Amino acid sequence: MSSPKIFITGASGYVGGDVLHALLSAHPDWERSITVLLRNRSQESAFRTRYPALNLIFATYDDREGTAAIEDEVAKNELVLHFAVSADHLPSAKAIVSGLKRRGGGIYIHTSGTDVLLDPRASLSPPKDGVRVIDDWDGIGEVTSLPDDAPHREIDKFVLASGSDTLKTAIICPSTIYGTGRGPVSRRSDQIYKFTELILREGKGLQLEDGRTFWNSVHIFDLSRLYVALIEDAIAGTEAGKAKATWNGEGYYLVESGTYFWGDVARWITREAHALGLLAAGEEEVTSVGMEDRGIFAPAGRPVINYAVRAEAVRARRLLGWTPVEGSLEEEIPAIVRAEARALGFQGC
Repeated sequence: MSSPKIFITGASGYVGGDVLHALLSAHPDWERSITVLLRNRSQESAFRTRYPALNLIFATYDDREGTAAIEDEVAKNELVLHFAVSADHLPSAKAIVSGLKRRGGGIYIHTSGTDVLLDPRASLSPPKDGVRVIDDWDGIGEVTSLPDDAPHREIDKFVLASGSDTLKTAIICPSTIYGTGRGPVSRRSDQIYKFTELILREGKGLQLEDGRTFWNSVHIFDLSRLYVALIEDAIAGTEAGKAKATWNGEGYYLVESGTYFWGDVARWITREAHALGLLAAGEEEVTSVGMEDRGIFAPAGRPVINYAVRAEAVRARRLLGWTPVEGSLEEEIPAIVRAEARALGFQGC
């Protein structure tokens, strides 16, 4: 497989950094053909030290000059991986599509989020007719025609509409991500980590209502393997016409390795924090918070109030042979608690 010219945004972030690590671990000879966009020059040394042959450019997303720089760089590359504020930033997505069109086509792998499945109008109590299960195979039509007010939907619609015979697009939608990243800058996710921070700050375990709200999750290493598999398939397909992946209207990949209940996560965090002496004596129990006070859980993200829907990742498994192999979220909780405790200044962690 020859070295493809790849442009990456958000490689200083948690997901982008880990994907870059996984990609160059699999293909170290590709380093010279990869260009990374950085928005913060203070991160340059971390990349120069780790990846001395990598090409770096510097631009922001805040003005026309920045998006023009993105468009110009994209036009020089055959494949784009978009991670930086990708799910909710339309100008950068437009710049990428414009750049690939100037080039005459290419491959655009966009990062969204499985929370696009969350209906803003969903009931804040367990549904009487059961949980909706949405997959990305039989349910692909539902996934690609979600309501306009669904999270990330504006950007997803634009990416979907941009696909053509010459410009192939794919949207990857991770669920809650856990595990320590391997990138040069950010190695921490948000949802479970901020949930842990909340419990440590409050000094007691907390859950919403009955603890039965839920969501899907995936380990960062498993997620990165999927990106690498899709990239490899895209490049191989370009060279040999034997791609297995689907693109454009069928290029929508939900990513999950299972489901968790937020109440279980609260208990795991509380148990570990108590064992480390981070909670007050006798505070091993979990306190329920009413739905009217759900705002306290906002840092953990939209899925913390979800009773209604879960995702099922079929497409990546069926077409790319992707199989999650990393440890469970529960197994990762001790490391998460210790990391958040250190960040908050707790001693002995």
